[in-house]
Amino acid sequence: MAVHDRYVAVNGDHPMTAEDDAYVREHFVPATPEAMALMLDDLLPLPSYVLHDGTPMVPAAHGRPAEIAGGVDRLHDWFVAFWDDDTATGQREWLHYLSGQHVCLREVSPVRIRQKTERVAEAAAAVDLLRQDPHDPVARGMLGEAVDGVLAVPGLDSLLLPMTAYDRLRFAGPTVRERWVDAPRREFLTPATPTWPLRTERLVLRPFEARDADAFVDAWASEEWTSLLLSRQQNPAEVREMVRRRTEPGDGRFVGMAVEHEGAVIGDSMLHLQGTGLSEGEIGWTILPQHGGRGYATEAAQAVLRLGFDHYGLRRIVANLDARNDRSAALCERLGMRRESHKVGDFWSKGTWTDSYEYALLAEEWRARA
Repeated sequence: MAVHDRYVAVNGDHPMTAEDDAYVREHFVPATPEAMALMLDDLLPLPSYVLHDGTPMVPAAHGRPAEIAGGVDRLHDWFVAFWDDDTATGQREWLHYLSGQHVCLREVSPVRIRQKTERVAEAAAAVDLLRQDPHDPVARGMLGEAVDGVLAVPGLDSLLLPMTAYDRLRFAGPTVRERWVDAPRREFLTPATPTWPLRTERLVLRPFEARDADAFVDAWASEEWTSLLLSRQQNPAEVREMVRRRTEPGDGRFVGMAVEHEGAVIGDSMLHLQGTGLSEGEIGWTILPQHGGRGYATEAAQAVLRLGFDHYGLRRIVANLDARNDRSAALCERLGMRRESHKVGDFWSKGTWTDSYEYALLAEEWRARA
């Protein structure tokens, strides 16, 4: 009862619904009597939640920091040492830790607490910049790191638990995840649909339709035509299924387009949004054999580059291709892309290890050429 009273004094007296209870039972465990005694002596954190039936719930690793510190009597000094450059903040974080209110974290430890604080500050700064310029490349990188993380830097999406409706009551507003993962992702990291179709001097680029499959059947049956593509030859049923899948709505990160000339489908192109903050794209193309050699691939690719840089605000677009694909390599160079790498024997394709090229173009390079 004493632990419950201390918990209510810190968190307020809010009702726990059946849904709240179910969430807490999924992510937390009942506190032991020994742990509750240590809570009352301010040696271990208070419960993260108290269920509707009064059961105090704590993280599964509730006592692990004390074990790492060498005992509960050493926990305080071990904990605040992570803020040795700012003892006031360390002490403040210690009191917050003891309150049991770091319920947003999958792992409650000084390292994770610091990382969460850093990522939230980074997300807030990025959002401020992006509201002035949604295509700001530095802000896109900051937000991507804050939300999704980068190599060796975990993002908030991996640090935070989902949380529950009860948390909105005790913290009097949106959860940390809702504010700094869901809302920024929705506002800045969800690709906006282009205005279709895209038009060039000779071509129309538009989303796929089921009827487009007929145009690709013969080409996909050709061993020669598919030899440098990622997929093997396909029969008519497989081609129709491939095109059908391309007509389905997705998350907006893969943009596949049929390419038309004078009402006939002559090939396809794609732009795959990726990278930190969705600030990079990968471009690809195919032109059906009977329409090759007329500059259609170049014209279509220029339109896709424009879509990537102008509409999506990408800072960099790459093309990855089989090093044996001389025609695509020449096309990349006509587009002003530079070959950044020749990887030797790095890619497994159709039963053999192949070399690959990566070409790239930065937004400022593209604008200078344009």
